[in-house]
Amino acid sequence: MVVDVSLMLTLIQLIVVFLILLLISFTVPKLQPILYASIFFYFLFHLLNTIVFPFGKYFVALFEPLPDPFAKLLIGSAILFYVSELIAKHIEEAGYGSLAAVAHFAVKIVILTLWMQQTSALIEILSKLITK
Repeated sequence: MVVDVSLMLTLIQLIVVFLILLLISFTVPKLQPILYASIFFYFLFHLLNTIVFPFGKYFVALFEPLPDPFAKLLIGSAILFYVSELIAKHIEEAGYGSLAAVAHFAVKIVILTLWMQQTSALIEILSKLITK
């Protein structure tokens, strides 16, 4: 029930933000890009804190039987990649495509770095199997 209420509240907030952006684009068109960017990031972080992170915690709890780091790494990597893609698209729409590509590439490297310990353990196991 709490998720339904927070989801409806978020949808109402999204409609209000859209109406405010429309009002700003007609009244003060020169300030619209900076206000749009600030509202986008504020709303994105609000959405992450109210819906995505609680859902991620619930989803991780569903995968408790799996070995310890894998469920958290998979879900965390997916959320990190999706948020990076959203931000990169926003930056690209503002006309900074190369900056968006660099930022998205950096997040991909961060995700690979998160998996480095498990990957090295897997490589060690495979090398032991191959050498025997």
